[in-house]
Amino acid sequence: MGILDLGRYKGIVFAITGFLIAFIAILALNHGMAGRFADNVAGVKFLSSLQSQPAEIQANAAAISARLANGEKVDEAIEALRTTATSFDHAIIGLGGGMVSDSSGSTLSVPALDSEQARTLVADGKKVWEGYKAKLDPVLRFSGSPYAAEAAAPAPAPTPAGKNAAPAPVVEKEPGVQLSPRGRRLSSALEELNTYAAASQAPLTRVANELAQQVETESNGKASVLRIIQIVGLVGALALLGMLFFYFARNLRKEEMVSLRARKETADILRTVNEGLFLLDKDLKLGSERSMALNTIFRREDFTNLSFDNLLKDIVPEKTLKTAMDYVALLWGERVNEKLVKTINPLNEVEVHFDNPAGGFDTHYLEFDFNRVKSEGSLSHLLVTVNDVTKRVMLSRELQESQEKAQAQLDLLLRILHVEPDSLTGFLTDADVSLKMVNSILKEPAREESAFRAKIDGIYRQVHAVKGEAAALGLKTVEQRAHAFEESLSDLKGRPTLSGSDFLPLVVKLDDLFNHLAQVREMLGRLVDLHHAIASRRAAGGTVEAAKVDQWLAGKHDQTMQMQALSQQPQAEAEGAGGLERTLEDLAAKVASSHSKQVTVKCTGLAEVPEAYRRAVKDITIQLVRNAVVHGIESPEDRAKAQKSATGFLGVEFTQRGNEGFELVVQDDGRGLQLDRIKEVAVERGLITPAQAAMLDPRQTMALIFRPGFSTADRVTTDAGRGAGMDLVRILVAELGGRVGLASAGGRFSKFKIWLPASARAAA
Repeated sequence: MGILDLGRYKGIVFAITGFLIAFIAILALNHGMAGRFADNVAGVKFLSSLQSQPAEIQANAAAISARLANGEKVDEAIEALRTTATSFDHAIIGLGGGMVSDSSGSTLSVPALDSEQARTLVADGKKVWEGYKAKLDPVLRFSGSPYAAEAAAPAPAPTPAGKNAAPAPVVEKEPGVQLSPRGRRLSSALEELNTYAAASQAPLTRVANELAQQVETESNGKASVLRIIQIVGLVGALALLGMLFFYFARNLRKEEMVSLRARKETADILRTVNEGLFLLDKDLKLGSERSMALNTIFRREDFTNLSFDNLLKDIVPEKTLKTAMDYVALLWGERVNEKLVKTINPLNEVEVHFDNPAGGFDTHYLEFDFNRVKSEGSLSHLLVTVNDVTKRVMLSRELQESQEKAQAQLDLLLRILHVEPDSLTGFLTDADVSLKMVNSILKEPAREESAFRAKIDGIYRQVHAVKGEAAALGLKTVEQRAHAFEESLSDLKGRPTLSGSDFLPLVVKLDDLFNHLAQVREMLGRLVDLHHAIASRRAAGGTVEAAKVDQWLAGKHDQTMQMQALSQQPQAEAEGAGGLERTLEDLAAKVASSHSKQVTVKCTGLAEVPEAYRRAVKDITIQLVRNAVVHGIESPEDRAKAQKSATGFLGVEFTQRGNEGFELVVQDDGRGLQLDRIKEVAVERGLITPAQAAMLDPRQTMALIFRPGFSTADRVTTDAGRGAGMDLVRILVAELGGRVGLASAGGRFSKFKIWLPASARAAA
């Protein structure tokens, strides 16, 4: 902005400038006339001293005459007369042209002495003084002694008689003083001087007096003019000041009205806007102007002198607060790329908590947006915009959950279409039994710690069985829920003490599993009904309309996916023959794929499993197949190093041994059991001591894998890591009255052999 670009302040600046110029002009005039007054005062003073000098000259001449009459020395008196006369001579000569010389020799201009009347008076005075100077000249030029030689004595003797003495040429003032001829001439000059001085003193005094009166008269006139000028200037200055005051008042009033109107408009905007708006200064203090929505958003009324960290510290976690303060500090950097920094805003959607009257807290979500405000090229404030986006977040989450639920149902539908109906029906029946067993265990009263631990183990076995079979069938949603149930059980296991209230969250998870399985069962029923309807229409030579299909599926999935699923149904049913064999093959393929492995499964004799052993054999083989793929079969790279084929082999064989019962063998060609690793893990988990580990033989070491909680996996996944699978195998075999055998060769194979009795129940 240019120096003369004054904008709306131009009038004010010009008015003040005019006032200052007028004020300076008055001061300059006053200063000039004050200087003239000083000159006039000096002139009056000079002329006053000039009035007394003629009398002083006359007095000095009379003093010389008196000394001469008394026979005293006249040198000093003549010198005094010379000084006085010279001073008066210089003074009266200097009166010409309105100039005077003061006692210091400085020349002053006195305009009053330059008038015609003054010049006439000065000329008259100079004329008189010229005559005066002529009378003074003989006296002032005198030097030496005016007395005769014999007059040196104070009382000279009278002249002896008979001698002719020359008559004295001077008048003796005192008897006994004899003057020399030079002295007599001096005496005569003094008499003439005194006579002339007496006659000229009055004219010279009158000249000086009248000149002084003229200077004083002119000075008084100028003083009157100056007073008039000062009065006029003062009145003009006051008038101009009044005009300035009126102008300022009017403009200030106008500006105030504009400001009030703008402030009212701003207040109206800030009162009605739904967003929280405020400014942050460099000290991170909130500005005085802010929107009323802040009161509602932050549930507080007082924001005076409030800092940004104090605004947030009671409603967000400490970590979030620190991140927010670091981000705001980053925004104050001069070289910060604002657009880039805004993309990493950690307060874009921040969760906050407000205390409520009930003693709890309400959760809300706030969105903060920061904009840098610059003034004259430098950063001055941050404009902060706050919105309560709780509804948006909740709606987004509900939408996401709905989409995830729809996708999960679609995935479940597609998976169900690929599962053999008998296997799925069997799973739903077995899972329902397992979950009812879990419900019974939860209802059992318990008071002692051991009873609580026993409840956990019982629930774990049932849930793990459901999880294993769901994984085998590819029912991902069921598997995930069962895995979450196991997570809660693991948390309970890790607690030092347990109480009945600790099991309450399990009831919620159990109810979720029941509801989800009910949805699977309902969807299976719809698919069965739909399949029958389609089969009936085709048998009658008719067609099935898409709208009918939508009605059967309750409108939950789009038509394209539904028809693709329906078109795959016959193929899925054809490929699903084999029941448990297909389940184990799918399970092995899924687990192998998730661990980047390759495996081939060969099942033999599973169709001959008695009904009484069907569920147990299914649970046992699922656990052993999964365990073999995860821990036994190596990766293709490792198998290549061991000179094995890239694809591992897994065999499952069920054989009837007549009166001896039944034999179930699960064998793989993997790395075998790593005995040293088993001992190491058992010691790490506190199952045995290092001393006990050193004393174990291979058979005892292999038996450790059946201990509850034992697992050589590095981390917990849905496939392994909790040490529950082999424990479940051991319990199932024990409940059936059977036994387990285990053989392994490092780097070659692992083989599990299970004998089941030929009981009456099995025969049935």
